[in-house]
Amino acid sequence: MAQLTSPHALYISEILFTISYYLEDDRKTLARLARCCHAFSEPALSVLWSSVRSFSPFIPLLPPTVKFLWDHGRFDEATLVEFQCPPEEEWSVFDSYARRVRRLYSGSHCHQIVARIRSKTTLFPLLRSLTVQLIEPIDIQGRLFSDSLRSLKISGPAYVHCKDDRVQMAIARLARDAPLVEYLHIEDYTYSVVQSSLPPLHFAHLRAVEISAFFDYTLLQSLCHILSQAPVTQLKLELPSLPNKEWNISSPVFPALRSLRICGNPASAEQFVFHLASESLQELSIYHTRGPASAADYRHLLSHVADKYGNTLQQLSLTLSQSPSPNYPYDLSQSVLDAFYALAPRFNRLETLHLSLPHNRYVHLAPELTFESPTWPSLKLLDFQAT
Repeated sequence: MAQLTSPHALYISEILFTISYYLEDDRKTLARLARCCHAFSEPALSVLWSSVRSFSPFIPLLPPTVKFLWDHGRFDEATLVEFQCPPEEEWSVFDSYARRVRRLYSGSHCHQIVARIRSKTTLFPLLRSLTVQLIEPIDIQGRLFSDSLRSLKISGPAYVHCKDDRVQMAIARLARDAPLVEYLHIEDYTYSVVQSSLPPLHFAHLRAVEISAFFDYTLLQSLCHILSQAPVTQLKLELPSLPNKEWNISSPVFPALRSLRICGNPASAEQFVFHLASESLQELSIYHTRGPASAADYRHLLSHVADKYGNTLQQLSLTLSQSPSPNYPYDLSQSVLDAFYALAPRFNRLETLHLSLPHNRYVHLAPELTFESPTWPSLKLLDFQAT
């Protein structure tokens, strides 16, 4: 009987990788492929481990002495100070899987501790995207971030008063260890946080930043300072619901900014726009869906935007829910529209205008706010939504 031979296609690695990537969402099938034959093993394992949703799968792969500490809850400071990192050969199994990871979602205390134990080596050398919650302050000597990293989403402890500057220090380590990072998203769920004395950091490739400050302005203020000189062109801010006109940024920030989206109240938004160093903002979006506001707040914000960016702004979007002024939401809507009408001639390059406002029959979209209006010579798209 003739011996069966494998099809020639199975000797072409590109085809095997294509098949494996096609099954990226079917992890059970990928696991079976990795076990079925030697040819499929490498492609299937590479795809299977390319995106990992927690650090937990790596715990069984740790060197025996490190896993012993984890299993017995011995990751305390006194033990770690005396603990010696196992030799490199004991990390071989861990490394064989870690080098395949491109995206990692890690909220594990263990991840930070292992990075500290193995401080001279990057745990995931080819990582491109990392989501991490800092359960404890970052270790100065550890290398939590790979130099291949392009995207980072990071948060500190949630719903507590944080007594250290762990998030700011992590951003400093990011600047040191991941010089090619392009996207940064910082979420802050703390009620208060310690200010940092860090100077502005150098990020040569950072282009897009999101900062979500849900309760307190302190971390936001600190982050604006340390990221102030980064070449960020796209910025999204989520501000606390209550305005704070006292929050202060010590120097102009984000000189390269082209697109800004602020989710928050108009008074705080005006404070931020005032400190922008950019001279050519092209897109501005304001989403105000919670917290108080007044007609005067909107008039001041719009007037300041017109003064500073009337000659550069090409797209303007304003979304206002009924919550900021629950007793008189329609009066506030009409005041916002009136402010736009008065400022229209000063936005001489505006091409797109989106308005989403609480609306009833007493709120009027003036007839002069149209494409044909001589006061809006560049307007190409007008989108008005009544909510």
